[in-house]
Amino acid sequence: MAIRIDPNFGRAYHCRGRAYSAKGDRDHAMADYNEAIRLDPAYGPSYTSRAEEYFNKRDFDLAIAGFTESIERSPKQAYRALVMRGEAYAAKGDADRAVADYGEAMQRNPAAAWPYELRSTIRLNKGDLDAALDDCDSAVRLEPGNAGGHYCRAMVFLKKDDSDRTIRELDDVIRIMPSFERAYVVRAVVLHRKGDDKRALADLDEAIRLKPANLEAYHSRAGVFRDLGRHDRALADYNEAIRLDPKSQLALANRGLLYMMMSDPKHARADFSRVLALPPSDKWAADTAREGLGFLK
Repeated sequence: MAIRIDPNFGRAYHCRGRAYSAKGDRDHAMADYNEAIRLDPAYGPSYTSRAEEYFNKRDFDLAIAGFTESIERSPKQAYRALVMRGEAYAAKGDADRAVADYGEAMQRNPAAAWPYELRSTIRLNKGDLDAALDDCDSAVRLEPGNAGGHYCRAMVFLKKDDSDRTIRELDDVIRIMPSFERAYVVRAVVLHRKGDDKRALADLDEAIRLKPANLEAYHSRAGVFRDLGRHDRALADYNEAIRLDPKSQLALANRGLLYMMMSDPKHARADFSRVLALPPSDKWAADTAREGLGFLK
């Protein structure tokens, strides 16, 4: 309605673009951002939003160029644009540039926890667990009521094989943000390792309730049921995981193992063959499929 009244109102296009983006309508969002920039080239948020849309489309080179333009044109947009440009660099595998952008974002906004959480992920992936934990501690210190810092710490403790501290941090995550379905899945995996299958299943049930298309939760719950000897329930969950992603090599390999446990070599062989017919992306799944087929000969 605002645009009908004033077709040259650039900021209305920007706001409508944000609404389209929130609905997942990438094409209409991008069209509105382009029009907002054409009508009001001095308005910085339109550049950041357009770059974020490129990021959502996984066009990381255009996203980086867009965030760079946003930083140059609008100092007020620099903090968010730097963080998001860092995420784009990280997605491209350029960890050094990502860390540099997170560091500059910290200088622009010293009270923000988000750049520390993201830098921690980079350091965690490099195996620098102590530095990663330092970043998580900084995030929690800066924003103790934010779930992100606690989840960040949980991932480091998980990598350190410290189950108890992982669970405690995830308890805090879920207390702060009860809708954080990923926290339930990770906590369930750790609880299962500790033998607390009742709580693990409760967490996975909740994760699926929060996100019904949660492939990871179905796959993890299938593993718990399989270990409990409840093969029919395990098979149902593996079937659902594969329905959600027919190319999930991990789920196919695990379902093949389950079929072997159920003395069903025909279906086991079919699943292992499907794994090996897919482009290799999971070494464990491929090795398991080859070994399984060798055993079934």
